[in-house]
Amino acid sequence: MEFVGAREALKSLLDQNDGMDLLDVRISSKALKNEEAIGHPDREDFPLLRGKEVLLQAEIDGSMGQAFTGDPIVYQGKVINLLDLADDRPGNHALMVATLNALTHKLGYVKQTIHCMNNEPEECADKISRAVFEKHGLCNIGIIGYQPAILENCVRVFGASRVGITDLSSDIVGTVRYGVKVLDGLADTEKLIDFADVLLVTGTILANGTSRAILDAIKGKKLYFFGTTCAALAHINHLERLCPLSR
Repeated sequence: MEFVGAREALKSLLDQNDGMDLLDVRISSKALKNEEAIGHPDREDFPLLRGKEVLLQAEIDGSMGQAFTGDPIVYQGKVINLLDLADDRPGNHALMVATLNALTHKLGYVKQTIHCMNNEPEECADKISRAVFEKHGLCNIGIIGYQPAILENCVRVFGASRVGITDLSSDIVGTVRYGVKVLDGLADTEKLIDFADVLLVTGTILANGTSRAILDAIKGKKLYFFGTTCAALAHINHLERLCPLSR
């Protein structure tokens, strides 16, 4: 699958200028505290609340963009200077993705770049599972990236035997969650893709450096991204995104 990544997309936007002097646009980023990122949901097993990831937020003139990462980078400076960052640090990917989300929001290209709050992720997961069922009927669902509310709701709608999931967290891989064994995202993703009729893919893969291998392996399977991390890149690459309650 051909895919425009964050660095290429960011450079293209800056080159275009779009009638604005984007070369002088400045950005600031910070890692959000849990209550800033997701509020106080009843469910306690979201990755944010387990301390495995944080939500990095970038801001440009009041427009915000976010990206999940385990390597948050606090930054203040010109957007164009991000293009000088090395590719060998996951946090640099996340910073560019969050910045791209903020910049495309500022330019009016994308909306819904801010994570939903409190118990909205539960409602969001219900809407996602129902939307997939309405479009595709009773099918096999492959979820790339552990999001417990989405997993539980997909099991409720499709049944555990029709749902598979992979993740990268060592404390999750190999465990059974909501009747589904969590497979290893490094070793078992191709097996999951072969099993699935429809794939629900976390936008986090766009910020942690794992996207290319996954997207290359999908090979035409129906794909929906979920989450705020993928807001800009899903739009730029003309891929469908399910994120009904983001802001």
